[in-house]
Amino acid sequence: MPAKNIAGSITFSVSNPGSIHPIMRYSVGTFMKKYLAFAVTLLGMGKVIACTTLLVGNQASADGSFIIARNEDGSANNAKHKVIHPIAFHQQGEYKAHRNNFSWPLPETAMRYTAIHDFDTNDNAMGEAGFNSAGVGMSATETIYNGRAALAADPYVTKTGITEDAIESVILPVAQSARQGAKLLGDIIEQKGAGEGFGVAFIDSKEIWYLETGSGHQWLAVRLPADSYFVSANQGRLRHYDPNDNANYMASPTLVSFAKKQGLYDPARGEFDFHQAYSQDNKNDTTYNYPRVWTLQHQFNPHLDTVVSEGETFPVFLTPITKISVAAVKNALRNHYQGTSHDPYASHNPQEPWRPISVFRTQESHILQVRPKLPQAIGNVEYIAYGMPSLSVYLPYYQGMRHYQPGDDKGTDRASNDSTYWTFRTLQTLVMQDYNAFAPDVQHAWKTFEQQTAKQQYKMVSPMIATTYGRQDASPPDQKRFLIKKDIFLKFLVHKSHILLKGC
Repeated sequence: MPAKNIAGSITFSVSNPGSIHPIMRYSVGTFMKKYLAFAVTLLGMGKVIACTTLLVGNQASADGSFIIARNEDGSANNAKHKVIHPIAFHQQGEYKAHRNNFSWPLPETAMRYTAIHDFDTNDNAMGEAGFNSAGVGMSATETIYNGRAALAADPYVTKTGITEDAIESVILPVAQSARQGAKLLGDIIEQKGAGEGFGVAFIDSKEIWYLETGSGHQWLAVRLPADSYFVSANQGRLRHYDPNDNANYMASPTLVSFAKKQGLYDPARGEFDFHQAYSQDNKNDTTYNYPRVWTLQHQFNPHLDTVVSEGETFPVFLTPITKISVAAVKNALRNHYQGTSHDPYASHNPQEPWRPISVFRTQESHILQVRPKLPQAIGNVEYIAYGMPSLSVYLPYYQGMRHYQPGDDKGTDRASNDSTYWTFRTLQTLVMQDYNAFAPDVQHAWKTFEQQTAKQQYKMVSPMIATTYGRQDASPPDQKRFLIKKDIFLKFLVHKSHILLKGC
């Protein structure tokens, strides 16, 4: 494609599409923001908060890891900041939310934790995902829509209730376990109310918990079966609740009685079903939500006998035919129905009714992995892909890292050269001008890069793994040197990805 100059603000050229790497040379300016708006419109994907969540139990994963993952979908020009919040002592007062009037008492001591914030929150809200120093991780939130009847009886507390804006900032500094994190969020919902519908995942070295709202003050949390995986796509998915099984269920104390009183549940019709009582299935789900869940369930269980338009029949938890690796989770979050007639990018069809998992307005995609037999510093990893995951690369951030790269906490709603987010988003925007011509090169480059990175990761952590599993010929690792090595490793990865992006 010949070089262009648009509005005097950007000049770029794209190499022969047959080249191995996505060689694109560019500077960024006003054009980027205008083109982003155009691209979003072209793809029929406006500014709507929506996500896709995937949870994997340790007996369902390929290496015994616990995994929680989600695509955060919102606005294509909302830069994300990856930050580390240091431990804080002698705190007083309240945490005040950024986007409504929710508040909650600050803990006297707040643990160190990581987060992925929206650029316009002063790195204090919309945290999305991270780990704390206790080894607890969370992903918040999966936007869900509770049933009309449930909300008529118990509306969202939109002005002062807790929302996605505040959840990580309130929970992660204090949660000592996944279970405790889910319980604290449930307590807040009961006391202050939920300002919107959401699902939140919690992870530690023993288990995964998933919480869903039922209404303004009702909630249910379920412990993920160790041999199973779970998929959610903007809809309440939990169903079974056993109030006598405290090991696997937690809920608001009036969850069932309130449903009975309000006519949301009739015991004469059978067992209590949380989804039937507090959620909904409507026509929009058949194209916006069901295909995403159906596709991933059939990816991991190809012989599953379900119909894509009948989401109410989808199993909640499934044991995969083949155990799920981190690489398989990456592929799942990158899915856009490629190889089928429903791929809106390859077919250039903005009217395609099936909503993909990987969309242009994905702000970031994260995978939190806990390897319970390893020390937290190396066993807990966040894989972050900035922007659209099918055109991005997952960078590993180890919990033991003491700092991130300078560009990770930079960026606004205007493209800039100093922002990690915009480094990736700019490339993705250019690729979307001719997806079929340019996407294969980008995807090939990122695939090769991730494969090389995986080898480097293994080489870096193998001394720690060998020591942990008791190999006789292993020397005890130097912890301080190891942390420094990880910092250098991330710097190398980011530098290498920038080289690929710029085609140098």
